[in-house]
Order: sequence, then C-alpha cells, then structure tokens
Amino acid sequence: MQLSYEELFIQVRILTQQNQALTQQLQEAFAEIKTLRAKVKELEEKLNTNSSNSSKAPSQDPFRPGKPKRPTGRRQGAQKGHPGHSRGLLPAEQVQIQHDLRPSVCPCCQSNDFDFEAIGTEVRQVVELPEIPPEVTQYNIHTCRCSTCGKHVKADIPNEAQFGFGPRLMGLVTSLSGEFRLSKRLVTALMGKIGIRICSGSVCKIHARASVILKQPYDDIKKYTLEQAHLNADETGWRTLATRRWIWTGCGRDSVFFEIKARRSAVAFQEVFGLFKGGLTTDRHGAYNLHEGSRQLCWSHADRDFEKIASREGFDKLVGEQLLQCKSTVFDLWHSFKAGQIQRDELINLIEAGPKKDLKLWLKAGIAHEDTQAKTKATCGDFFNRFDMLWMFIYRENIEPTNNAAERSLRFGVIWRKLSYGTQSETGERFVERVMTVAMTLKLQAKNSFEYFTECFKALIRGGQSPPVFSI
Repeated sequence: MQLSYEELFIQVRILTQQNQALTQQLQEAFAEIKTLRAKVKELEEKLNTNSSNSSKAPSQDPFRPGKPKRPTGRRQGAQKGHPGHSRGLLPAEQVQIQHDLRPSVCPCCQSNDFDFEAIGTEVRQVVELPEIPPEVTQYNIHTCRCSTCGKHVKADIPNEAQFGFGPRLMGLVTSLSGEFRLSKRLVTALMGKIGIRICSGSVCKIHARASVILKQPYDDIKKYTLEQAHLNADETGWRTLATRRWIWTGCGRDSVFFEIKARRSAVAFQEVFGLFKGGLTTDRHGAYNLHEGSRQLCWSHADRDFEKIASREGFDKLVGEQLLQCKSTVFDLWHSFKAGQIQRDELINLIEAGPKKDLKLWLKAGIAHEDTQAKTKATCGDFFNRFDMLWMFIYRENIEPTNNAAERSLRFGVIWRKLSYGTQSETGERFVERVMTVAMTLKLQAKNSFEYFTECFKALIRGGQSPPVFSI
C-alpha cells in the first residue's frame, strides 16, 4: 500500500525526532563514559599510591614486596680482612675485683712446679650488674611541744624530702620516657625489676615536674635554633584525647625543637617559626609560603611527585620519566661532589648546563601540552613557579638537597605517637615538646640526657634554675 506524501512526512518527522533523542542519549552516554573513565583512572592512581610516589610511609604500602637480593658469592658474617669491633678493656681504676690465675698442672709432664714470673698474661673482663638494693633515706619529722608557751611545733621538711623520689631516680624516669619512649606502664614495670615500687600516677607527677624544669632549656634551645642561618622544617600528625594535632619541628645542625599545634596552617607556621628570616628547607606544603627568607624545596618529595606523573598514561608518562632522569642526574652529580670527586664550581656548571636546563623545559612541556592531565599540569606548574627554590643547595654551603634531617627528627615523635597514642592533655603536650627537644638536642651533641635530667632535678630540689643545655 502506497503512503501519501503527508503520511511519509509525518513518519520522517517521527524518525527525525527519534534520531535526535537517540543522538542526545548517545552523547550523554559518551560523556558519562568519559567521566567514569576519568574516575577509574583517579581511583587506580589512588590505589597505586605508595611510599615511592607520595608522602605515605613505607609501612603503609599495600602488598609491599620484599627487595630481591642478588647473590654476592660471599658467605654470611664478617668477611676476611674485616676489622674487628671489640668492646675494649676498662681502665684499672674502674676494676673492683681482680683474680690472678696461674696454671696448676702441666699437661705434658703432670708437674705442678712453674716459674714465678709469667711469660704472658691474657686479660679478660666480666661486666656485671651489682645486686644493690635501692638507697632509701628516711626523714623522721618530729613535732615537739614548746616548753615555754606549750605550742606544738613541727620540724621543717628539707627540700630533699619534698618529692618522695631522688633526682637520679626522677632523671632516669624522665630519660626512659623522653629518650627511650617507654610508656608509663613500662616505666613502672622496669622500676619494679630493680626493686623500686612506683605507680603510674607518680610517673605522671615526675613528668609534670620535668615539664616545669625543662621550660627554660626548651626556650633556650628554640631561640638558639631560630638564630641559625639555615633550618630544616617539617610537621606530622599528633593526637591529644583523640583530637587531631600537628607536631612541628625546626632542625639545625646541632639543635632541634618541637612544638605541638592544633593546626597545620600558615598561622601555625608563624606561631612556630615567628620572625625567622634565614634559609628553610621544606616540602611544598602551602603554610611555608609565608616564609620571607630563602627556601630550598626537598628533592625527595619532588622525586615522589615525579614518580606519580610517570605512573600515568600517555604524554604524562614521558614527562614524568624525563623529570626523573633530570633528578637522577642531579643526585649523581651531588654524590660526586660529596665524595670530593668534583668541586663546587664544577657542580654548579654541570647542573646549570644539564639537568637544571632540561628540568625547566620538561616542566614547561607538562604545563603546555594539550594531552597532559590536569593534575600533571598543576604539579608541573607549581614546580615551575618555585623553580629557583630547587637549587639553593648547589650554591650555598651546609645545605642538603633533601629534608631528611627534619624527617629523621620527626620520626622520633611518630614512634612515640604510635606507642602511646599521643597525649591526654595540654600538660602532656608541653612535656612531650620539651623533653623531646632537650633529649634530641643532647643526642645531636653526643651528650648524656640522663645526666642532664638528673642535674635539672637537683636544681629543682635546691630551688635553683636548670643548667643550660649548651654548657653542660
């Protein structure tokens, strides 16, 4: 049956409308597929995030494979010609007991007659802990009746009897917590092993006293550190009563300080570092943008950012691989400089002529190329804007290309946080700040923190000031 013109026209209109509707649905489907693909890529990138391409700790790497060990062909243990490490003999004045041993029977002729003079002497020393009970001093504080007026008068309590524990014991408790990160329970358990009964409440009181007497040394260390020409700065998470906090650190060559803040913000940075105008090595965290002095960006963080770009597809991968190649060249030259194989002038010339020039070109490519992802453009743009901050270490003395010094310092606090789950009060925060600052600074100076804490408690008992850190 032949359709009329009007019927054909109506069918064409219907089919056209259906085609337009299907075309629109197809376009929407394509747009949704594109969005879903981008989401899948984003989730895959998140899933593949690890310690090599982010700030994650290696312990958080999922399914972390062990590093393959290549056989060296050598047996285990010390190799032939390896210099031995002996404990060494203590001087004679530190030896309390001596035994002179002489042979009793000759294995050849069974004689027991030997020359009086020895032709050789082998010395062996045995170090042992003495079985000494804790020294307990008892103060009998009498109350007596005045023969003249009949008033009952109690004797004055000496300073030594105020706290129930002596300065060495309180110094040891502080050192066990502040330097060795033992929890209160472990401190009380360890004290029990050596015959000293002490409860966790008493440990808390000792910590509170330590916090008070370490305030001035803490202030002195922070002031001294902020007077240095260059510092390494970093921050990491902390917990106080399950509330998020941040512990900041400023690390110099022979001193370091810590400060716990409620924020990781620019305001917190200003509160911690104040008017410090010297050089600062940091990561790319935005809070450090307020620093008014010179700045060195950490190349270890840059390495992880470049790894993340290289893990993407297409042109991003090429950009990331080239940025990593520039980084490897920089570190090869830096290690040659540190080993004394090249001088600083050569280091500057080689880096400026090679990786510095190439890095800038590839950052530009990552920004300008139409096929790079938005994240790659943003990362490359950020590094390009801060390009001069990558190179301070090649021009100035005593500056490293990485922020490892600050990260090593913060690791002390990270381990403390994991063992004790943070702190329970602001008083606890002040104790952590001060004891870590003093203990870590003394460690950098190869000094004995136990002896220093003991001297501080002696000063507390005498009513005087704690000794300065830099003169003990």
